[in-house]
Amino acid sequence: MPVYGIDPDGYADGGLVFAAAGRFPSKPVETAIVLGGGGNRGAAQVGMLRALVESGVVPELIVGTSIGAVNGAAFAGSPTIEGVYLAADVWRRIGVNDVFTRGRFHGSWRYLERRPSVFSMDRLRAIVASYLRFEVLEESPVPLLLIATRLDDGREEWFTEGPAVEAIMASAALPGLYPAVEIAGRRYLDGGVLDNVGLSAALACGAKRIYVLLCGKVDAPPPSYSRPFEAMFSAFTLALGSRLRRDLAVVPPAVDVVVVELPGAAMFDPQDFSRTDDLLQEGYELARLALDDYAQRSSARGRLVLRRRPPRWPQWPKAVERAEADPPESSR
Repeated sequence: MPVYGIDPDGYADGGLVFAAAGRFPSKPVETAIVLGGGGNRGAAQVGMLRALVESGVVPELIVGTSIGAVNGAAFAGSPTIEGVYLAADVWRRIGVNDVFTRGRFHGSWRYLERRPSVFSMDRLRAIVASYLRFEVLEESPVPLLLIATRLDDGREEWFTEGPAVEAIMASAALPGLYPAVEIAGRRYLDGGVLDNVGLSAALACGAKRIYVLLCGKVDAPPPSYSRPFEAMFSAFTLALGSRLRRDLAVVPPAVDVVVVELPGAAMFDPQDFSRTDDLLQEGYELARLALDDYAQRSSARGRLVLRRRPPRWPQWPKAVERAEADPPESSR
């Protein structure tokens, strides 16, 4: 049935902008890794990536949103165990002032000032630029798709080409905390506003096996709250989970989706980086369990899932002996 009363141009694209449709990726995609948003819980995704690498998972596509865009871009540039250890080392050295830079005078009143954001993205931009191994998305060793929200018209945009750092910043620009990022005359905010987990993007690219790395749980209840801003955060969490459940419900039967969840309630304090080591290890162990379960179930269904059986290292290396990535000195 036709839609009346509005201009078809306002909805014909489904609210999605994918300029590279039909051209990206250039080769068929068997395996994709999707990294969702989750702020300071994103360290867990690095642990999950370690488990995937150890198990022999080799992606032809990486999709990232918000902190997943930051982690995904790091992994796409070096999809090896050494690359994972380097990312873990960067996370360990990040302090709150490296991500949310405080001025000389800082307080809760800054949230009420007439200003575009509470924090600048300059320090985060410097951290990302210090470890990124490619300047434009087209040069990524593994095809990379990053999701951002277009502020001017409310559309979801999938970046697959253009300046890499700017696309990552656009995908990670948390509303209110960070300013909108301008690219080619358009303003962008965090991709999680419209799609916190880019499962639909991986499906659109034809992936047959998709590993989804979450910073929470699919059916997690929103955190309880006692203050107004916490109520808004709780409602936002509900919206994110609803979109993911709808996407999971329409996965074609021929596609395997392996979801790695992170238990625990979402944090109200995005500036708490005190649990990085715990999150790295927890993400690793949870991913190993999910991969073992997938291998067993696939075997029972007669599907072949090639997996290595590496030794289980209980702890992470203390340091990565590389000089390519040196984020600003932590002020933790």
